[in-house]
Amino acid sequence: MKASVSKSTTKAPQGRRTQEKQPEPAIASQIDFGPLKGHFPYYLRRLQKNFRTHFSASVGDLGVQARDVGALFAIGLNPGLTPSQLGPAIFLDAAQVTSLINEFSLKGWTERRVSSTDGRSRTLHLTPAGKKLLAKLEPMINEIDKAFVEGILTEQEETQLIGLLSKLLDGRQKISPT
Repeated sequence: MKASVSKSTTKAPQGRRTQEKQPEPAIASQIDFGPLKGHFPYYLRRLQKNFRTHFSASVGDLGVQARDVGALFAIGLNPGLTPSQLGPAIFLDAAQVTSLINEFSLKGWTERRVSSTDGRSRTLHLTPAGKKLLAKLEPMINEIDKAFVEGILTEQEETQLIGLLSKLLDGRQKISPT
């Protein structure tokens, strides 16, 4: 699946800010960013924003955002996770997880159930609608990633980049697990 990304402003669901129009590459290349040109977070933030736009255009009207995918797969592949287990797994704090799970519940993708081992605890499960969404997303994920780097990185460079990012994340987790 090859996705095309629109340069126009996209309308976000109610309660979310609309995405601003991306600056034209020619304009961005004319602006002096000084030491940021060698600053790692500068590139991560710009790539993340660019990927979110690409992802939204690629999935169309499924109503899912790039940030949702990890949580949905974690819940779908590990039914019975608690919110407190999900948070660290997807690098969100408790308030963010609660907000995300509430949003998923409103969309009909997940449900909370009373834990069979601790009646005070709730576990997370995909609903039939959530399972259907995951079934649609699963074959799309690799294609979305490939379309994002297509014509820019070779397969070997893509594999190397993912390996380096994974190595960096693992190393940072050992130094600072938050």
